[in-house]
Amino acid sequence: MRKHSTNCRKLVRRVHSQYRNRVRECRLRAMIAKQEVLALRTGIPRTTLSALETNKLFLSASYALLIRDVLGCTLDDLYGKREPCLGDNGKPKRQEG
Repeated sequence: MRKHSTNCRKLVRRVHSQYRNRVRECRLRAMIAKQEVLALRTGIPRTTLSALETNKLFLSASYALLIRDVLGCTLDDLYGKREPCLGDNGKPKRQEG
């Protein structure tokens, strides 16, 4: 069981390194200026929303669905693929891990 959880953590880390969420951009586009308002409408704690908006916490599917419904955006709007970091040779750097 321990090996399975280690593999899951590695997968989550890889996905997190490749994608970022756009919760803040979607919130502002929906004309909701304060995190507190989104927190009240979704039931997600404001501190969690803050961590999501700063990409300190990965946006789970359940939170993404709640936020999508309140903001009227798509899941594609909420998730964005990170641009690869380029090395000196102009090619993407390899991800460590």
